[in-house]
Amino acid sequence: MNVRPAQHLRPIPASSDHHDTETPLMTLPSTPTDPAGHYVYGRHVLDLTDRLNAAVSYDDAARLADQVLEPTDGLLERLAEFFEAAAEKAKESEHDDGSGLHDDLQDAAAAVRALGEDLHVVVDRMQALASPPRQNWQAAVADHYSTAPSTPHPPAVPPPPSAPARGRTR
Repeated sequence: MNVRPAQHLRPIPASSDHHDTETPLMTLPSTPTDPAGHYVYGRHVLDLTDRLNAAVSYDDAARLADQVLEPTDGLLERLAEFFEAAAEKAKESEHDDGSGLHDDLQDAAAAVRALGEDLHVVVDRMQALASPPRQNWQAAVADHYSTAPSTPHPPAVPPPPSAPARGRTR
């Protein structure tokens, strides 16, 4: 597992309504683009990306890709559900733009699901990268003959005698 150094962790500031001094401060991960650590879920995806970059096998990479692409519980499906929930929240609004925002978010949910459908075989294809590629039949034949033991050539057939055979007449 790829663990980042402690310098990437920052303490959560204590809220003004929290007076329990016995509870230790939790830490939030930070990044150069989010030094305060506000975008925790984005950080989780970044960590998943780091783990994919550090994967030592295609099977490991496939397992990580499955975390995103699994059609029932993967990240893309959950992201589509998030956009649907946001669409419903926008629809509840009495604001003029609520309906348009609802439609945009529903479109986003559909696009994320379509992406998942387009990529549904990525995990299998990633796992297949671990096995050697299958040769086509021409390459297999060429490989066979290039590695087959060589046999000596049979002796040449002697040329026919130049004189007619004895005892025969035309």
